[in-house]
Amino acid sequence: MTTASENRWATFVALGLLTATGFAIMQVTGAVPALAGALYTGLSALTAATVLVVTHRRRPPGRLGWYLLGAGQIAYTIGDALHAVSRPPHDGPAFPSVADAFYLVQYPLLVGALVAFVRRRTPGRHTPTLIDAGIIAVSVGLVSWVYLIGPLTADEGLSPAARLVTVAYPVGDLLVLVLGLRMLLGGGARTPSYLLLLTSLLTMLGADVAATLSRANAWSCFLWLATYALLGGAALHPSMDRIDAPASAHTTRTTAARLAVLAGASLLAPAVLLLRYLQGDVSDVPVIAIACALLFLLVLGRMAGMVAAQHRIAVTDGLTGLSTRRAFEEQLRAETGRRRHRGFGVVLLDIDHFKAINDEHGHAAGDRVLRDVARRLRAAARADDTVARYGGEEFAVLAPDAGEAEVAALAERVRRVVAGGTVDVGDGVHRCVTVSVGTAVLPDDTTEPDELVQLADLALYAAKRDGRDRVVAARRAPARPVHLPRSRRSEFEAA
Repeated sequence: MTTASENRWATFVALGLLTATGFAIMQVTGAVPALAGALYTGLSALTAATVLVVTHRRRPPGRLGWYLLGAGQIAYTIGDALHAVSRPPHDGPAFPSVADAFYLVQYPLLVGALVAFVRRRTPGRHTPTLIDAGIIAVSVGLVSWVYLIGPLTADEGLSPAARLVTVAYPVGDLLVLVLGLRMLLGGGARTPSYLLLLTSLLTMLGADVAATLSRANAWSCFLWLATYALLGGAALHPSMDRIDAPASAHTTRTTAARLAVLAGASLLAPAVLLLRYLQGDVSDVPVIAIACALLFLLVLGRMAGMVAAQHRIAVTDGLTGLSTRRAFEEQLRAETGRRRHRGFGVVLLDIDHFKAINDEHGHAAGDRVLRDVARRLRAAARADDTVARYGGEEFAVLAPDAGEAEVAALAERVRRVVAGGTVDVGDGVHRCVTVSVGTAVLPDDTTEPDELVQLADLALYAAKRDGRDRVVAARRAPARPVHLPRSRRSEFEAA
């Protein structure tokens, strides 16, 4: 059952929208202008006070962003008050005015707040999301330039200061859009406070576009007041302290809807070019060409990132983080193709009695053993070695530039490191884990690279037969080993 305090955000939003509606009616009808101005500035000031007071009382983890939002709203409130008092009786205020300075101050504060939220929601640099936001921002920026900024700056009646301020507003909006898209497309929880804040940003951008097209009118003022109401609701909602909760890894997905949006944004530039051509206006062709080039490079970068991500998935074992068998075999072929004087070696190892661990403690315990052995294997291997999960409980190490002595030392070091500690298999039970190891070296054991893994595998079988927890080199393995199919290996180990 919800309490009255939990619904304060809804009350604030409803009263704010009601105030916005009343203001719009009074502005259209011209009734009680003093009251209309008081309602406008009052809601702006109330929103600033709400954001700052709630942030001070609740002290959310990411309060820097909220404080910056509150400071930006204070700047907007001062701008609104100056705008109201500077308006002559029968004419609009001078442009630019002192109020514009305070309006523009809000942009760096708002950008700082969004940066603070984004950095906490998705720590580090998330390139795919940044590129996606860039694709949409370039397309929207192009449309803004062609149909908003360009025509405004072409007005010869504008002073240099007026032209600069006129351009500053859409540029600030574009920065807010980029960061808003970064926050929307990135990971993290979609809490009600998060949704209210993003809706507030979208409403603000819509109000700015409306005001740019026809100066401040009833519709743009209604949207600005709605922005204040939504921002206050975002601060009052109980989820405000989780708006910047760090996202878990890999929470963003390239969905069909996301691809459709990116495709539409990418096609916007050539569509604008075609439309301007049909209109007989080619003055914006250089700008459109630059936008097309940027979009091409961004899309190319996005595709390269997706290909790299798919490659990482293909060559990385999901459980242990080691290379896969496929990646190991590709590296083996690459190593064979290099002309090295010292040759290289292969180390194969298999966890002893792994089937018994699964049977006694469950597969979750077996997974913990695999991850722990992989961690110790990485620690024991050299920096240039390729370490892979070869299959099941079997691992492989490719040691480049290594002779028989180096490979033997590596194999023994691996065996000692794995056997040097216990593994927590769950419920407070710790179990000792050992491995049997087989090695083979090229060209000492064979001159055929294709036989190298097979010889190491036979040496591994010999280590199992000799009692496990030992290293056997290919040249010391029995000349006529017992051949067992891999499907029977678990039966052999359990014996």
